[in-house]
Amino acid sequence: MRRRYAVQLASVTGLAAAALLAGCGGQGAATSPATTPVPTSSSTTTTPTTATTSRTTTTTPPRTTTSRPKPKPKPKPSTSSSAARMAPARTSAAPRAAKPAKPAQPANPCRVPSGVSAAQVVLVDSSGASATVRACRRTNGGYTTELGPYFGHVGRNGVSASKREGDLKTPSGVFPLRGGFGAYADPGLRIGSWLRVDAQDVWVDDPSSALYNTHQRTPANGRWGSAEKLLNQPAYNYAQVIGYNEGRTPGRGSAIFLHVDKGGGTAGCVSLPTQPLLAVLRWERAGAVIAIR
Repeated sequence: MRRRYAVQLASVTGLAAAALLAGCGGQGAATSPATTPVPTSSSTTTTPTTATTSRTTTTTPPRTTTSRPKPKPKPKPSTSSSAARMAPARTSAAPRAAKPAKPAQPANPCRVPSGVSAAQVVLVDSSGASATVRACRRTNGGYTTELGPYFGHVGRNGVSASKREGDLKTPSGVFPLRGGFGAYADPGLRIGSWLRVDAQDVWVDDPSSALYNTHQRTPANGRWGSAEKLLNQPAYNYAQVIGYNEGRTPGRGSAIFLHVDKGGGTAGCVSLPTQPLLAVLRWERAGAVIAIR
């Protein structure tokens, strides 16, 4: 009795379990085992595909689509590297021959006329009745300016290589500088002597006189017909004799001096303002010359 009851109970229990399983999948349908999803990466896409029939549901395996990385573009060779491969190898240039060193030039050059060799030159450059005066000293590299430029005057009719008495021109050329004179005492001239003049001192400018182009004192007593007075202010406050026509050729000009400027052209002398004139007179030493052009 007990055994029959146990068999019947087992049959009933099996039918109930089968009914419970049929209720999850639909009417009388057999359910296939659950599909375990395939894990995918960030670059993998899983697309499940389900085929359905009237009685049976068939699940096909998921298709996996994998995105392939795009190929990286090949780097183009740079222009510089291509040019470097194509350019021929450079050869080192031959060293240039060194240029010979130029002789040192004076800092403030004086363009003294060629042929002059004096240690000191008073250089006079004229333009009409105007003049630029420089005191130049000879050095190993040439002449250099020590005083000036100063601005003064020459003859009212300019400068001439063929000076004549009374033409109001200053003679051009290179001449020695001699002693001085003036209405005032010696300012410090170191060439020759200094004569402080008075009303009797003159410079003979008469071409027919045997005393032509010399300093004399009055009275004339028939020795000359004309002469220039040396007590002449302010022009001859300070003056220096320029050694022109020292052979005293009649008519070639006389009384050519370096003196105080009066603001305009002269009768044939060279003039400078007082202070520049005194600076030049004190600068000179024996052997100094004046070059007028």
